[in-house]
Amino acid sequence: MRRRSIILFIILFAFWLAISDNVDIQHVIFGAVFASITVWFWVDTGHRIPRIPSARALRQAGRLLVLLIVNIIKGNIDVAKTVLFSKPPARPVIVDITPAIKTGWGRVLLANMITLPPGTITVDTDPETGRFVVHALTEEAANDLISWPVIDEIIKLENLMQEGEGYAVDSRRDDNPDSISVSASDNRADGHRPPRLD
Repeated sequence: MRRRSIILFIILFAFWLAISDNVDIQHVIFGAVFASITVWFWVDTGHRIPRIPSARALRQAGRLLVLLIVNIIKGNIDVAKTVLFSKPPARPVIVDITPAIKTGWGRVLLANMITLPPGTITVDTDPETGRFVVHALTEEAANDLISWPVIDEIIKLENLMQEGEGYAVDSRRDDNPDSISVSASDNRADGHRPPRLD
């Protein structure tokens, strides 16, 4: 824990200096004080911070970064096709998914990977059940989320991060149909409501 606190202090202090206009004695003192207070404040929650990742976990994180970039590019192309050519037509839907992701940071990662690519936005999450409410621009985008490979990759990263801690996250996807539901959400002036994806 002491080593982790020192590393956190160094990271925070370095970040403070990086965003400071000037590196003088005043900035150094304030940076050291604020970094120390932050480390002290979070010392009781240290057990919630993921341990230092292994090489395999870093490779998996790199794989997720590549997948994110690919999905951002694909999302831009899909949204452009929908807006310019209506292929597929824009029929916004709200989809509820409950993936088998157990950690808080894993759920935060998934929420961001859903929101960053154009065409899908994480509207809400339930930290108790792991349920995600997602707005999708098209039915196709909603269907892709239900069996999204990124979810499995995040579960793999969770398992790699928790190796050696005496337990592992269940990597099996929740295939229970009750865990996935979709409802229509369309506020267009013509009042047309897209079909439900049941």
